[in-house]
Amino acid sequence: MSELAWGWPEIAVVLVQKLAPQGVVVTRKDLARLPFDRVLIEDRHADRIVFRWATLEEAEAMKKPLALGGRKAGVSQLQGRWQKLAVVLLWKLAKDGCTLMGYDRDAVPADKVLLAHGHAQDLEYRFVDRDEARRIAAWEKENEGKTVLEAM
Repeated sequence: MSELAWGWPEIAVVLVQKLAPQGVVVTRKDLARLPFDRVLIEDRHADRIVFRWATLEEAEAMKKPLALGGRKAGVSQLQGRWQKLAVVLLWKLAKDGCTLMGYDRDAVPADKVLLAHGHAQDLEYRFVDRDEARRIAAWEKENEGKTVLEAM
């Protein structure tokens, strides 16, 4: 059986929509609050991705076969900004875990894009309509010399 093969950019966008549809602010304190005594378990299935936090002992036990229904759990480090965003969102907004399904992806508004707006001490994520996103991108390019639009 194949697994739901969403990449981290898609997972991060779906998490914002599911956990904070009105937007969310991520601060340096949120990054510092990530636990040192827990790990994030990412369990992918054909129809869902299940995220949950586990103790280090539980994670160690999952390295053994049969721990996840005959599958052995692997270990990876955080890589890339989208995976890091997803992990921070899960710790900040879903400490009890979160399951993503196809209908969660379908709930992401097709007429909007995710805006990441950096401030001195935080990052704000919220959905804006495409026209507003184009205006913001044009302003940033003209005034700051930055290209800020990115496709998922």
